[in-house]
Amino acid sequence: MKLRKKTPVLLVLVLCIALALFYRRSLPLPKIFPGLDLSQCASITLQGDYYKESPRESVTYHQTFTPENKEFEQILSLLKQAEFRRSLWGLIPSQGTRTHPLQTGDIRWEIHCIFPDGGLWVQNFFGDFTLSFQETSSLPVTPVSSQWVDSVTAIMTK
Repeated sequence: MKLRKKTPVLLVLVLCIALALFYRRSLPLPKIFPGLDLSQCASITLQGDYYKESPRESVTYHQTFTPENKEFEQILSLLKQAEFRRSLWGLIPSQGTRTHPLQTGDIRWEIHCIFPDGGLWVQNFFGDFTLSFQETSSLPVTPVSSQWVDSVTAIMTK
């Protein structure tokens, strides 16, 4: 009799775990945002702050690239290769601001890709990543490869 009561609870638990694993699978950007066509990108802006010497002094970076720039192709190629896992925290609506205690070596950056019908935003807030496409709300994600993050950071800090 006790097994009969536990069976539905176990089934619901297994179903919830399966759905969470399915939601968290790694996906490229066009799978996360079905309307996204990276080949239509007209310009890319990379901006951010790097706290190289001290947490009180940052090196600010702000550069816009067009298809004529080699960095444009580098960043676009990185975005085409990038895969992300959606965060379960994205299912909970959040309001407010984020904070981060600054340390030497910290970095934050944003990539803004401009398209004829909107834009894509990839934000690295000191290791917390969010994506947004065509004015949708921000989606918390985790990049599958840290090499991808290092490559974008290298473009900014060179």
